[in-house]
Amino acid sequence: MFGMTRKQFLKRSSKTLDETGNHALLIRGLIGQEKDGSIDNDDAYTQTRLIIDGISSTFFDYENINPPSNCNSLHLKILRTLIILQDVASANYDFITRSREDKSIIAQEKLKESENLLDKFRNEFRPLTTEVDSHLIK
Repeated sequence: MFGMTRKQFLKRSSKTLDETGNHALLIRGLIGQEKDGSIDNDDAYTQTRLIIDGISSTFFDYENINPPSNCNSLHLKILRTLIILQDVASANYDFITRSREDKSIIAQEKLKESENLLDKFRNEFRPLTTEVDSHLIK
């Protein structure tokens, strides 16, 4: 069986980046609500679990594709950004579980960690979307 063509890979990568961007927007909105105190822990927990499941599904679907050999580094970069986003969601999950126990400083540190990881994700995500889009246009 043959692997994917470059164009098929780029289209699949673009779709994955769109899904990833949607997950990032959801987690960003959730973090904002948590900072404002406008969401309760149960709702935040439910939303975070759904986001984590969505990111995992996107990761495993993308991980299993067979990119052309000249696209392996792009494939790995996209997987790496998905891992960073998973770390964001995990840190947010830790914040929620800590907040359930008490309103400790450790819980607030986890919220700050999730914000910092989200910034790291954004810095790596933007160039990837530009790279994939520019290759698709060619």
